[in-house]
Amino acid sequence: MIKKCLCISTSLMLLLFAVICHAGDKYEEAREVFEQYLPAMEKYLDAVDKCNGPKELTIAINAFADSMEAIAPKMKKLEEKYPELKNEQAAPPEYADLEKKSEALGQRFGQSFSRIAPFMDDPEVQKANERLAGIMDTMDSE
Repeated sequence: MIKKCLCISTSLMLLLFAVICHAGDKYEEAREVFEQYLPAMEKYLDAVDKCNGPKELTIAINAFADSMEAIAPKMKKLEEKYPELKNEQAAPPEYADLEKKSEALGQRFGQSFSRIAPFMDDPEVQKANERLAGIMDTMDSE
C-alpha cells in the first residue's frame, strides 16, 4: 500500500509539473492545483520528519489526507483533460523553480517511508494510511 501511494504521488507530481510547465499560461488551473498540492505535500513531509511516534504520524497522514480530499478531484480532472502531458519531461526555464521544488519534494517523499516504516504496525497509522491510499486511488486512471 505504501508503494502504491508513492507511485501515485510521484505520478501526480510529474503530471502536474508537466501540465504547468509544458502548457504554459494556457492552463492556469493547473498552476492553481500545483500551488495547492506542493505546500500540502511539504507540510506532510515536515510533519513526518518531526514525528516521534504513531500518534503524531497518524495526525500527519490524516492532515495530508484532508488536503488531498480537496485536491484529488482537481488532479483527476487535469489528468483527464490533458492526458497527453503525462509523459512530458523537460520544463521551460521560467518554471525552473517549480521543477526544482517538485523534484526535491519527490525525493523527500521517497525517503519518508523509512521514517514511517517503524510505525506501520500501529492500527491507527494503518487506518490513516488506508484512508490516504483510498483518496489516492480515486486519482488512478488505470
